[in-house]
Amino acid sequence: MRTLPLRANIALLCAATVAVAIVSGSVLAWLATRHTLREQVDASLGQRVVTSRIAGTSTTTEPFQVQIEAFEQLCSPPPVGFEEAPVPSIQVIRSDRTSCSPGNAGDQVTPSNQEYAVARSGTGTVLRDATTDAGEHVRSLTTPAGNGYAIRVTRSLEEVDATMRELAVILAVAAALGVLLAAAAGLWVARVVLRPVARLTGAAEHVAETEDLDVPIEVTGRDEVARLSTAFNAMTARLAGSRARQRQLISDAGHELRTPLTSLRTHVEWLMRADDRGRPLRPREKRQVEQAVLGQIDELSALIGELGALARDEPVREHVDLDLDQVVLRAVERAQRRDPGRRFLLVVEPCRVHGDATALERAVLNLLDNALKFSDGPVEVELRDGRLSVTDRGPGLADADQDNAFERFWRAPEARELPGSGLGLAIVADCVAEHGGAVFFDDATGGGARVGFELPNLTELSASPARDHILRS
Repeated sequence: MRTLPLRANIALLCAATVAVAIVSGSVLAWLATRHTLREQVDASLGQRVVTSRIAGTSTTTEPFQVQIEAFEQLCSPPPVGFEEAPVPSIQVIRSDRTSCSPGNAGDQVTPSNQEYAVARSGTGTVLRDATTDAGEHVRSLTTPAGNGYAIRVTRSLEEVDATMRELAVILAVAAALGVLLAAAAGLWVARVVLRPVARLTGAAEHVAETEDLDVPIEVTGRDEVARLSTAFNAMTARLAGSRARQRQLISDAGHELRTPLTSLRTHVEWLMRADDRGRPLRPREKRQVEQAVLGQIDELSALIGELGALARDEPVREHVDLDLDQVVLRAVERAQRRDPGRRFLLVVEPCRVHGDATALERAVLNLLDNALKFSDGPVEVELRDGRLSVTDRGPGLADADQDNAFERFWRAPEARELPGSGLGLAIVADCVAEHGGAVFFDDATGGGARVGFELPNLTELSASPARDHILRS
């Protein structure tokens, strides 16, 4: 089943809403008018009067208080000189289930059983709609007159019915015009409201067709559409940044993989040529080549592992409140197992942050591995007020190179001969950025480097002294 566009749905909803309101109002107005007119008719019937005009005299109005003999005279033609006035018609109902209408015998209303009962019992009244023998729609009021008689007064409803038919036509035309105007207004409102959505749709279709993420949407106002536009712009910006980082990662990875692969190929070809020429390498030389090959394979394995950690599309873990000091201590224990002969000097304060414990532990471990690689002395680890610093006794970096320390695949010139890929600190920078923090690289007092990061601290630090730890082999 084909669904209607959103614009058409909004127009139909507006038209339907207005239609319900107009129809409801029209029906209520029609019913109120009908009730008022019929109340006026009933009031005129309730007066139960007969107006007669006697030639040469004034008009008189009397209640129906006549003698029994007069009831039968009512069904006789009026005397000469009397003229029936255009007021409610009169009909006499007898208890023997007969009736008559003076001067208008051919235009009677057939009495009902309830009206005969009123004549017989002399109590009660009957007010109802009826139709005369001639087919005229009338309103009828029957009241007891005593002595087995009842008087019915009727009044035509043809004028009321005509008025109500005219009113119904007017209200129907007004309702139809209102619905049409509501539909037109709904289309206009839908077009105006959905114009930003149409721009978003066009931008999304453009991205799907061309993969061009440079399609910013203008944001106006603060409504839901503005929020959607802002979210779309943020999404395309992050996708563009992710694509740029992927391209840079591929380019840098290709460059970094080329060097160990070239060296590995050179050593393998050397072994092959030596065997082909019939002059195999001496055991010591062969051993050196084999160790070089194994070292390059290890370097490639480490590089591939770090590239996987950097580029892996892992699901985002939920960030929770955690103790950063405990994360740091676990990372130090792992680093201690990697280098049992190294000493770690710890000054760790209680610190509570909001984040992912696994990612933060990997970042701290990368900082510790960096310090172990570039120094032989003890490694100082300090955590105060959300700021973690790892200090080594290595050569450090020149001021001009410190800004590049967290770039991917960047390595200091003096560190090119050491194992590593230049990705450890880049992983730290990415992790800290995801946690809303910042990294730093400074010169340590007395030589060496101080590397670390700072995260928003959730702990209100007390005046108690810091917890000092010294882990030795």
